[in-house]
Amino acid sequence: MAQRSRLLAPAGRFWHTPKNTRCEVTPPIAGPIIENPLHGERIRFLKTAPETNGELVQYESWLAPGGGVGVPHIHPVQQSDFTVVSGTASFSVHGARFVLGPGQSLTVPPGTEHCLWNAGEVEAHLIVEFRPGLLKQEYSETTFGLARDGKHHLGSIPNVLQWAVITAAYRRESRPLGQPRWLRLGLLALAPAGWLAGYRAHYPQYCTRSDGQPDGPEDPHLIPDTDRLAS
Repeated sequence: MAQRSRLLAPAGRFWHTPKNTRCEVTPPIAGPIIENPLHGERIRFLKTAPETNGELVQYESWLAPGGGVGVPHIHPVQQSDFTVVSGTASFSVHGARFVLGPGQSLTVPPGTEHCLWNAGEVEAHLIVEFRPGLLKQEYSETTFGLARDGKHHLGSIPNVLQWAVITAAYRRESRPLGQPRWLRLGLLALAPAGWLAGYRAHYPQYCTRSDGQPDGPEDPHLIPDTDRLAS
């Protein structure tokens, strides 16, 4: 049984309440493992949004010593759950620090500032779940692929039009904090131009699905929506 630390955030306050719970994981699969060299992270998808009717995306994560998952950020509409299988994982959640070991879990509510890193001396192995699934798989595949190809830096993507398309298409999945409002609005405004210039939020060469096909270019979730750009 895993011990879960649940964080709730009404009125800006937080509670840390250990609970016994269980993380249901699919049996190990021989699926592809993708790597993000910037984060020192490898992941393998276990459950995807299409397989769960959009309920969740679940994946294994291996985080190298000294590796970290992004700058402080939020997931505007998704709850994220982390369960440590081996090693240790450190979290900062709205300024509160947590170090989790094997069998311990943490739930981060939607819209809550957080980041994750491995301060230990051995690789950390985690099971990560996002509810609802939305386009978490596509977002990870794209950003990991761009990082492997040298087209993604820790703070940004060098090509501003590509960065704009990704910012707009995945605005429900992830939002970095500390980014000036003018920069975010500027990227969102540039997204349609990036789309017309041929940049996409997901590419076939980064897809891990068995059919090798990402969502089609006309998928409304992956096309910048000018009516919601400032949301």
